[in-house]
Amino acid sequence: MYQHAPTPGAPGIYRHRRYFSELVRRGWTVDVVSTPRNYMTGEVPDRYRRRPATHEVIDGVDHHWVWSPGGIHRSRIRRLANYGAFAAAAALRAVTLQRPDVILVSSPPLTVAPLGPALARRFRCPWILEVRDIWPESAVSVGWLREDSLAYRLLERLARSMTTNAGTVLIPTPGLEQHVRAHGARTVVTLTGAVVPRPADETRRSTARARLGVQGNDCVFLYLGAIGVANGVDLLLDAVRLVPRSVRARIVIAGAGSARSAVEQALGADRLDRITLLPPVAIDEVGDLLAAADVGLHLLRPDPVFESALPSKVLEYLGASLPFITTIGGLPATVASASGGAAVTSPAELAAEIERWSAIDAKERRRRGEQALDYGLRHFGMEAGVARLEALLADVLAQSPRGYDSGTGRGRS
Repeated sequence: MYQHAPTPGAPGIYRHRRYFSELVRRGWTVDVVSTPRNYMTGEVPDRYRRRPATHEVIDGVDHHWVWSPGGIHRSRIRRLANYGAFAAAAALRAVTLQRPDVILVSSPPLTVAPLGPALARRFRCPWILEVRDIWPESAVSVGWLREDSLAYRLLERLARSMTTNAGTVLIPTPGLEQHVRAHGARTVVTLTGAVVPRPADETRRSTARARLGVQGNDCVFLYLGAIGVANGVDLLLDAVRLVPRSVRARIVIAGAGSARSAVEQALGADRLDRITLLPPVAIDEVGDLLAAADVGLHLLRPDPVFESALPSKVLEYLGASLPFITTIGGLPATVASASGGAAVTSPAELAAEIERWSAIDAKERRRRGEQALDYGLRHFGMEAGVARLEALLADVLAQSPRGYDSGTGRGRS
């Protein structure tokens, strides 16, 4: 149960699908219940519109798309309506599926979490809670909630109830462990996203850079992902204003979100012509931008909550042999520095990094990129991650009265 799995061709990086397709290859059957409404754009592809439910197989994984209302970025009321409607529609769809051996419920939104114990009782099977982001604390960090509000207290109570109830809590980054344990988690397993190497393709790189209007050996800095209030893209804009005109740097931003219109207005007002703002890019086209880039950008507002995160974009950068610059401390800063990149905390520091990387010759940039890829594969390789997930599922099923066929390694989730 995962609310916003990207549909085919949609923007976004979906690490679960990579893992699930590998489970299918190993003999598992996986059903994913999600909505076709894209979280960043709020749009639904034409082929899913006016249909309460759609089934299709993607990379061997059975996807069950259910309806949810739009306008998720217009107001908090619409967002809450979207969350509640999805939870109801997902529950109705799930009870019609073949009886599973284990249920995995992924949060946020936190409103999906109660489906775990409810469906576990319905099917008499174990369930796992995945916590990708700690709620409601993260909602306070981005200004959506006040810590002294009734909504915060209710969500905190729900988070603690679900986390305590779950037999196993799955997290995508080790930095979240202290937070979920504070919510009452007993057994915590870390499963990061996976680094998938993208072989160098000079023809693709040249074509993509020409399409972006990149001149010669200009250093291309790429920000890929959501443009929301939590991402701090304004820090990047302030940094670019400080970079001397003589520096041969090009910044590419690709994504959407609640703060995109503010970025558009800033670019129009300041005429920051070295910044190229692109719409969200489909997963099949992400490779072009990654091939064109020299350095990745990981932007987040300073907040202790974000210091435990390791977003998918970071792993994509490493897989594409891109060192990256982060604006957040903690785990992102550790990974950035260890893989050949850098961590900054202010526009002035980011401007200095842009200038420094732009002065490095192409050969040295490639060497730094190889260092980034090597680090990524050693610490976040796909094969080790899939084995860890399968071992977790086997362990959960072994404790279930229905058991687990260790001979075939097959189950249904």
